[in-house]
Amino acid sequence: MLRELLLSDSVMHTIVSSILARFSQLHVDADVFVASIAEIISDIREPMTIQQQEMGREKRRQLDLKVVSLCVVEFHLMLFI
Repeated sequence: MLRELLLSDSVMHTIVSSILARFSQLHVDADVFVASIAEIISDIREPMTIQQQEMGREKRRQLDLKVVSLCVVEFHLMLFI
């Protein structure tokens, strides 16, 4: 159950440390605990790299405009430093 909580998107980040503390109490052997946490991290990271969506032409244009505007703001800030 703790593993499922750590993998869940609905769990707030503020309680993850409490879940990890309880999870570590269940795994007395440090090697098993580290392996379990590594597996959980791997399970969390994998979907993030797989889920990519095609971006529409207009959405891509809007994103490019935001990036350019941020670059301009950063350039102006650098001039004043």
